Amino acid sequence: MLFAAQPANAELVDRPHFNVKGMVIVWGADGASNAPVISDFVLDTGSGTSAATSGDVDLISSDAHTVVTGTLVPTQTGVASATGGMPFLLTNTGRGTFSTDTNGDGVVSGADSFTSFGLQDITDARVDAVRQSSSFYVASNVPFAIDAQAFTPSTFTEFILLLITRVQLSATLNGDDGLAFGSSAQLPHSGGPSSGFSPLLRLWDLRNPRNMFTGNQRTALSPGTIADQSVRFDAEYSIRAANLNGYDLSLGTFDFQVEVVYTVYVP
Repeated sequence: MLFAAQPANAELVDRPHFNVKGMVIVWGADGASNAPVISDFVLDTGSGTSAATSGDVDLISSDAHTVVTGTLVPTQTGVASATGGMPFLLTNTGRGTFSTDTNGDGVVSGADSFTSFGLQDITDARVDAVRQSSSFYVASNVPFAIDAQAFTPSTFTEFILLLITRVQLSATLNGDDGLAFGSSAQLPHSGGPSSGFSPLLRLWDLRNPRNMFTGNQRTALSPGTIADQSVRFDAEYSIRAANLNGYDLSLGTFDFQVEVVYTVYVP
């Protein structure tokens, strides 16, 4: 008997596939005043051109919180523990105009002192020199954007506050705020440190979401840790009350805070 050899027809198909999506890691403090903590991990899952329409997913349910610029002190802790008042200017005195924050620590307290000065009929107090800065950190493998929104005023005082308070966002490439950052990073816009940012805005302009930054390149430039590949975003708030007659001693004492929410997304 003769047996014919049959051809082998075994077939095996394998298609390994790997896909690294765009991602943006935001860190600073958490809601319990711990820092440094990664509290936002945004995954590019959409294509919208605003935070509200981006379709991106944040894989961490909690929100990141800012720190006092140049430190890893959570803003909510730093502001709450500040012992002193808001600095203001004494204008048109016998020796000109000067700030009540003579030691430059950002508050008026017993640590400040100045010599006697002459009083004139136009000597007055102004608060349009007041500034406060807070920060958060971002590492990304893709360009990203940032929108911001301030709370809606419910009282006349809050209405005035939103009118006289300005905000400007900027980026710092590297530094050491208690944890070194940026040694393997690049600025998130190829145009330089001031490119991609909105101009100085009133908080009043942020009653509805407003774009504050749009980048055109990732922050991660070369191999490194998340901190190495991070840049720092700094928000500077300033009170510009001179054109609104601003603060007057007749207003007495007051204490206020403003909530601004920044949302990071991939356009």
